[in-house]
Amino acid sequence: MPYRGVRARRSAAAYGSPVTAENAPSTHPVRRVISYLIPVAPVGSGDWRWGFRAVLSFFGPGSVPFALLMFSTQNQVLRTNYGIAAGAFIAIATGAAIVLARFRPVEAWLLVLAALFGTAIGAEVTKWEPWPLTTPSLFALLIVFFALGRDRRVWVGVLCWLGYAAAGAWAIWAVNADRLNPMPDPAVGPPQNPATDNLTIGLLLGAFTLLVGLTVRIWRQGRSRVAEEERVAEAERQRRRLLEERTRIARELHDIVAHHMSVIAVQSSTAEYRLAGLDDDVKAEFRSISDQARESLAEMRRLLGVLRNENEAGTREPQPGPEALQGLVESVNRAGTPVDLTIGDLPQNLPETVALTVFRVVQEALSNVVRHAPGAHVDAAVAAESATVVVTVVNGPPPGPVPSGQEGSGLGLVGMRERVALDGGELETGPTPEGGFRVRAALPIRSTAEESA
Repeated sequence: MPYRGVRARRSAAAYGSPVTAENAPSTHPVRRVISYLIPVAPVGSGDWRWGFRAVLSFFGPGSVPFALLMFSTQNQVLRTNYGIAAGAFIAIATGAAIVLARFRPVEAWLLVLAALFGTAIGAEVTKWEPWPLTTPSLFALLIVFFALGRDRRVWVGVLCWLGYAAAGAWAIWAVNADRLNPMPDPAVGPPQNPATDNLTIGLLLGAFTLLVGLTVRIWRQGRSRVAEEERVAEAERQRRRLLEERTRIARELHDIVAHHMSVIAVQSSTAEYRLAGLDDDVKAEFRSISDQARESLAEMRRLLGVLRNENEAGTREPQPGPEALQGLVESVNRAGTPVDLTIGDLPQNLPETVALTVFRVVQEALSNVVRHAPGAHVDAAVAAESATVVVTVVNGPPPGPVPSGQEGSGLGLVGMRERVALDGGELETGPTPEGGFRVRAALPIRSTAEESA
């Protein structure tokens, strides 16, 4: 699990956003160097701040300053109090175990055991000293057990703890069997075996720190699960909103297709009364067309019943098109966002799906301006260019600060893109150099003959 500072900023990449100069994490060179020496953050990361947890990391696994302190103390104690000429090697193993515990706690545990055996075999003192576990070795052992509980599986920590217990039992046996005699008899007071209390204290404290590390591991896993559940829940909400948008598009398309099917059904059923001189075979063909159209219309209505919400009534009016844009612009103007609308010459036989997409693109673009840049001037244009309807909505920067809490669901542009793609068009969106935003949709106009072909 990575470390996080008290005021660390969330990475934009974690949410699928590109890392920019505004949201890039701090990479201060001094903090990056400190992350190598003290486990306040992942190695090489400067995205952290000083706090209580950062101060605690001075004494945790991987702390180079604390490792140097234990090395110097261990080296001095072993040379002066324990009479070990090669005490520097044991001191190096003690300090290295503290640093290595950040990345390889099992290997660090082996170094602590090596230091314990080195002290047990080579020590010879004239007064009572903690043996074979010196004070620096005890600190290193506790740090290693904490790292084992935090970063490794439970059974690994338990096996290491049992291994330390076995090493301690060997030292106690060696003294009782006169295999080791680190302290002359006159210098030793009760109890006669100095390893008994020394190793028992280390065993108990080691079990405690192992449990503390395991608790931290469980806490981190819990936070990770909560973060993962929040991410999945947010993804599910986004997916549900996207499905709702697609359903709304499907309902509107149903209304358009249902209108055409109704016209086909009416024309085919009344053809024999409107057109004189029709043969019986032609009349039967028209009746068959009418029956199939009505059957298809009924199937579409049953499908619409599945798509609509329980309390949503069916649409009984034509879907809006370019002719409804003027009323939309007037309502936006009344809301305090000035809009200049220009509608060029559009074909008379504009397909209803294209007409609806033109209205929805302008509607969503204006809604985004009202939400994210209230009061900004907007230029909206709809024109026909070489068998293509081009919709352009450009807004300038907002005249004042944008009020907080205006974040949307992020599905407005997605909905526009799906509508435009449904008509075989292209959508371009992006910021302008002046600080505004531009939306441009190009919708091809297909005639009825081309669509049937």
